[in-house]
Amino acid sequence: NTAKLGLNNAGIAEDNGYIKVDDYLETNIAGVYAIGDCNGKLMLAHTAYREAEVAVNDMLGKKDRIDYSIIPSVIYTTPEVACVGETEQSAKEKGLDVQVVKAPMALSGRYLAENPKGDGFCKLLYDRKNRCVVGVHLVGSYASEIIYGAAMMVHSKLPVQHLDKIVFPHPTVGEVVREALFLL
Repeated sequence: NTAKLGLNNAGIAEDNGYIKVDDYLETNIAGVYAIGDCNGKLMLAHTAYREAEVAVNDMLGKKDRIDYSIIPSVIYTTPEVACVGETEQSAKEKGLDVQVVKAPMALSGRYLAENPKGDGFCKLLYDRKNRCVVGVHLVGSYASEIIYGAAMMVHSKLPVQHLDKIVFPHPTVGEVVREALFLL
């Protein structure tokens, strides 16, 4: 809610109620930064934290940027839902040739032991051209704990033949990501 902040009086540019910022979170007024919900980029607490790092780094002369495409989103419900990177629709819109693999969470013995119904899944989007994972979507217990590793996979753009060499601790629910990699 920026309506009563008097941003117009300060000359700070807005767009539809959000403060306009550049890639370094600086407004049109030199030395004035806007992070978090007020800039309308991605309204998540962990995004604001990273935006603060970028803004402070810019203030200190260290050029840093935030890549919003690799910020994980989590819905804390039962079951949990988490995602990072591309969706099937966004990949299609970008012209990416993706293979979609959907692995049941029940491939993890621990998951099955803790969730007798075995519901839930791990979906990977694999970019055939660049041979890397560009999106991960999880539904199930521990999704919020697994998604950060998936974000590193998406961010690193490591070819799958390198990712499938990573050893996942056993028994963990996160092993489902490695099992999904084997389905590619």
